[in-house]
Amino acid sequence: MIGLMLLLALAAAPEPAPRCDMAPAFNHPDDDGARTTAVWRDAGKPSLLFADVLHVNTDGTKRSYRVDDFWGAATAVNNLCNAMSDKCAGLDEPGLRARRIATQNAKAAGWPKAALAATRISPAIIPFKNGKPCPEVDGYLVSATALHAAQVPDACDLSVYVDAMTVPAVVVPGRARKGVPSPFENQGVRVGDLAVVLSADGQRLVYAVVGDTGPAKEIGEGSIALTGALLGKTAEPANYREVRGKSPYVGKGWDARGAVLIFPGTRSTADPYRTRARIDAAAAQALAAWGGPDRLKACASAYKPR
Repeated sequence: MIGLMLLLALAAAPEPAPRCDMAPAFNHPDDDGARTTAVWRDAGKPSLLFADVLHVNTDGTKRSYRVDDFWGAATAVNNLCNAMSDKCAGLDEPGLRARRIATQNAKAAGWPKAALAATRISPAIIPFKNGKPCPEVDGYLVSATALHAAQVPDACDLSVYVDAMTVPAVVVPGRARKGVPSPFENQGVRVGDLAVVLSADGQRLVYAVVGDTGPAKEIGEGSIALTGALLGKTAEPANYREVRGKSPYVGKGWDARGAVLIFPGTRSTADPYRTRARIDAAAAQALAAWGGPDRLKACASAYKPR
C-alpha cells in the first residue's frame, strides 16, 4: 500500500520547470557602440541567445529602394540613405536634399562613374553590373543579402536573395575589421544558420534564418517578415514611414522586441534555407532537439541584457 501511494504521489507531482542552462558568452557593441548587449551561449548544445529590439531590415525584397521615392514616402519600404556607405550621416537638411538630387540626377544621366561615386551607393547593398547599379525591377533598385542561392549566375537576379517581405530572417553583426572574425563568427555562427525568435510577450514563436550581416557596432535587426510576425501583422507595410512608425502611422511601426536563439553550424551550403517552409521545418527540429519552446521561454525570462 505504501509503495502504491508513493507511486501515485510521484505520478501526481508536477514536472520541474524548464531550466535555461545558458551563460553569458560576450557583450556585443550596440547602438553604434553607445552601449553593449549581452550574448549568452550553451556550449553543450551549441546555441547563442540575445534579446533586443529588432529594427527592420528590408534588403532582398523588391520594394526596398526607389530613386524617385528616395525617402520611402510613397511605396518604397526603405530610405535610400540606408543603401549608402555613409548612411547620409552628418548631413543637415540642405545636405540631404543635395544627396537626393545628386542621386536622382545620376540615375537620369545613366549612372556615369563620377556621379555614381558621389551618391555613395554601396555595391554591398545595391549590387552592380558593368560598374552601375543593376537594372531596376518595376522601378525599384535591386538589393542583395549575404544569404543567397548556392549558385548565382547573375547578381542582378532578385530571386537568388532572401526576400525580406516573405522570409523571417535575422541579421547578425559583421566584422569590425577586415580579416578579423566577429564575436558571432568566433562562436560558430554563419550566414544561413537557423534561428528561432520569441516575441517579447512570449506568445509568438517565429522560425528564422540568419540572412545577412550588418554594422559591426549594432545588434538586433530582422526582416520585415520576422518583425511583422512577432507583432502579429498580416499586411505588408505601405512604405518606409509605416516601417518607422512616422506620421500618419504613429504607433504602428514595425520594430519589434524579441529573444533571438541562433543554432551555429546548422546552415545548408548545398541548398541554403531561403523559403519559409524549409526554414520552419528545419528550425522546429533544431529547437526541439535543443529543449523546445519552454526552455526558450525560460531563457528569455532569465536573460539580462547587461
